[in-house]
Amino acid sequence: MEQREIVQLAKEFSIDKKLIEILVNRGYDDRDKLYKFLYPSLDDLTDIHKYTGFDEVIERIKYAINNNEKILIYGDYDCDGVCGVSILYNYFKSIGADVNCFLPNRHTDGYGLSVEALERLAEEYLSDLLITVDCGITGVEEVEYAREVLGFDVIITDHHEMGEVLPDCLIFNPKMSGEDCFRDLCGAGVALRIVEGLGGEKERDKYLDIAAIATVADVVPLVGDNRIITQAGLKIINSFNVRRGIKKLITSCIKNEVTAYDIGFKIAPRINSLGRLSDANRVLDLFCTDDNFLLDTIVNEINDSNSKRMELTNDLTEMCLDMLKEFDFENCPVIVLHNPYWDDGILGIVASRITDTFKRPSVLLTKSGDCFKGSGRSVNGIDIRKYVAKCGDLLIKFGGHTMACGLSIDQKNIEQFNKKLNEYVLQDFSMDYFMPKIKYDVDMKDVDSAMDMARGIKMLEPFGEGNPSIRFKEEIGSLDFSQMGATSHIVSKRPDKELLMFGGLKYKEFLASKTPKDIYYALTLAEYNNKVYAQGKIGAFVCEEVEEQGDFVDYVMTGIATGGNKLELIDIDGAIKLGNNSYSTCYIAYSIDTYNDFLEKYINKYGKLLTCNRVSYGYTPVTKIIFAPTTLNGLGYYKNIVLLDNPLDSKVFENAVGKSCKLYCVDNSNICGKIQPYLPSYKRLGEIFLALKRLLSEKAVCSVSEMYYALKRYIDAGYEEAVLSAAIFAELGILKISDKFYIDASVKKKLEDSVIYAKIKNAL
Repeated sequence: MEQREIVQLAKEFSIDKKLIEILVNRGYDDRDKLYKFLYPSLDDLTDIHKYTGFDEVIERIKYAINNNEKILIYGDYDCDGVCGVSILYNYFKSIGADVNCFLPNRHTDGYGLSVEALERLAEEYLSDLLITVDCGITGVEEVEYAREVLGFDVIITDHHEMGEVLPDCLIFNPKMSGEDCFRDLCGAGVALRIVEGLGGEKERDKYLDIAAIATVADVVPLVGDNRIITQAGLKIINSFNVRRGIKKLITSCIKNEVTAYDIGFKIAPRINSLGRLSDANRVLDLFCTDDNFLLDTIVNEINDSNSKRMELTNDLTEMCLDMLKEFDFENCPVIVLHNPYWDDGILGIVASRITDTFKRPSVLLTKSGDCFKGSGRSVNGIDIRKYVAKCGDLLIKFGGHTMACGLSIDQKNIEQFNKKLNEYVLQDFSMDYFMPKIKYDVDMKDVDSAMDMARGIKMLEPFGEGNPSIRFKEEIGSLDFSQMGATSHIVSKRPDKELLMFGGLKYKEFLASKTPKDIYYALTLAEYNNKVYAQGKIGAFVCEEVEEQGDFVDYVMTGIATGGNKLELIDIDGAIKLGNNSYSTCYIAYSIDTYNDFLEKYINKYGKLLTCNRVSYGYTPVTKIIFAPTTLNGLGYYKNIVLLDNPLDSKVFENAVGKSCKLYCVDNSNICGKIQPYLPSYKRLGEIFLALKRLLSEKAVCSVSEMYYALKRYIDAGYEEAVLSAAIFAELGILKISDKFYIDASVKKKLEDSVIYAKIKNAL
C-alpha cells in the first residue's frame, strides 16, 4: 500500500498513520479489512451454515430437545471448557430441556473422554445424547465404547487439532471446515455458535460475556470472529447487564474497566484454579446461578484456591529454574523437565512461565498413575503440537494446538522424547531463532501526539494472541523519576504523557544520568480524578553507551558476603576465547575503563558483542557483557562467568551461579582507589547508622535504593556514601539484608573490623 493511501486512511479513520502501517503489515491491507477490524460487528461472524457438519449437529440436538431425550454435556476442566459447558447448560435449561453436565477431575479422570468416567455417567444419568465441549476430537476408542457398549448417541464439539482418524459420530469442529470459515474458535466459541444455530442471534448474544472470557483464556488468536466475540463480550462485562457471578468475581480482584489483559491474568487464572487443584464443577455455578449467598461462597473459594495455586506455582517455578541451571541452552531449543512429585494441575502455568522466561518451548511432565503426563507451551512461530506429534510413536496420548499441548508418556520414553523433540525443532530452526530480542512497533520520534496515539491504540483493543499490543521505543537522556509513595515503583510526569516503571526504583539514579538510553513501553489511556492522559508502562530499557557515574554502587555490594575463594584467574586472551559463541559466557565489569577496553578487544576478535548494560534479557544465557549489574539473577544459567574487575569478595557470585558454572577473574584492575572519595569517616558512619536505625524502626525497607531515598528524610547523605555505609553494616552483620532490612542489635562489632572499609581505605 502506497504512503498516500495510508495517509488517506489515517484521516478517514481518525487514527495515527503509524497504526495504519502496522495494521497493513498485519494483513489488513485494504479499506474493507481495516474497517471490519477497527469496527468489529456481530453481523460479520462466519455464517454458521458454512461450517462442515454444523447443520447435522443442530438437527440432532433439536431432535433430542423435541423428543425429551436426556442430554449430558461432557466438558473440559479448564476455563474454556467450563465456560463452554456453562453456555450450553444455561441455554438448554432456559428452554426446559432435560440436561445434566459433567466436568472431569483433572487428577482422577484426566483430560478428555474417559471410559471409566463414561461408565459412571451412564449409570448415574441414563442419558440418550452425549455432547462434548472442548474435547473429544481424538477420543476415537472412547466414542466407540460410549456408543456400542454404553448406548449413548454422541456429538463431538471441539476446536483442537484432529488426528488421522476421527471419532465415528457427528462432529462440529471449525478446523474441519474450509478457509471461507473462521477456524480458530475456542471451545466456548463453538458452544456459542451452537446456541445460535438452536435459538438464533438473540439467544447467542446472552452468552457473549462467558464466551469472551474463554476466548481470551484459551489464548486463541484475537482476530476475526474471536475479536468480534471478545469485544462484544467485554462491552457486556463492563456494563450494568453483566452476569451476577462474573460481576462478583471482577469486584474481588479488579478496580477499573475490565480489559483482555485482566481476563488473561486475573479472571481466567482464578476460574482455572479450582480445576487445577480440586474440582472444576464448583465453578459452573459462577455462571449458572443468581443466588447471592452461593455466589459469594464460590468467589471466596475461587480466590482462596487461586492464592494456593499461586503459592504452588511460585514454588514449582523456582524448582524448575534451579533445575535449568544445568540445562544446555547452547544446543537444546526445547526445554523438557520431569519430576514424579509435581502437582499436575499447575504444569501448564509453570510451562508458560518457563517459556516466557527463556523464550523457547517447554514441556513439563509428572507422574500420573502408571505413566507421566504433562503440558507444553510454545513461542510464536513454532507449532508445539506438530513437533510433539512427530514423536507420537513414543507417546501414549497427545493433543492440543499451535501454542499449547498435553501429552502422556511412559517414563522409559521421556529421555528419547526429549532428544527427538529437540532434533525435530532443530531441523527447522537455528539456535539464533531463540536469541532474546526486544521488539518494538513505533519509534516515538515519529509520533506527533502521544495522546492521539493512545486514543488510536484504544481502537485496536482487545490485544492478545494474534493481535499483540503496540510497543514503543523512545530515546532519552537524563529523565527524572519520582518514587511512588513507599513503593519500589517510579513515575515521570512529562508534558505529553506519564511514564511508569514498576519495580524501577533501583534504576532511578541511572535513568537520571545523561547516558543515552532506549526505553520500551506500552502506551495506554489512563484516567485519574476525571482526567484522561497518555501513560507508558516501561518494560525494558537498554543503552549502547555507559558512563562512570554510579558504577561503584553495585560493585560495593559484592563485599557484603565474606569467605569466597573459588575464582580461577584467567588472562584477557583466555577470557575472550570463552565467548566465541552466542551462548554461555557472561562478562562483568565495574570500571568504565575495563568495560571499554574489553569491549574493544572482543570486537576486534569477533566483530560484535551482545551487550546488556544494566538491563537483562530475562534469564537466557546469551554471551554478553554487563556493566555494574544491579542484580545477579540469571547468572546461574551460564557455563562461564568472567569478572573483569576484582570483586571486593567473590562469595556473592558463588552463591548466584549453578554447580556446573565456572567463575573466572581477570586479575588486571583495582578500582577500590576510585571509591575512596565516597568512603565516610568512622564518625560519619556512626551518624549514618543512627539515622538508618531510626528509619528501620519506623518504616519497612526492602531494597538498597529504597533505603537511600527513605534515608534522605533523616540525614543528608549522598547515594554512594549511603550505599557504602549499608554494605559495611551488612558485612559486619549489624544490618540484615533479606526480604526486609533490619538492625540486629545482638551483633557487637567494631567498624574497624570491616574488610570492605579496610580494602577501600588502603587501596593504592
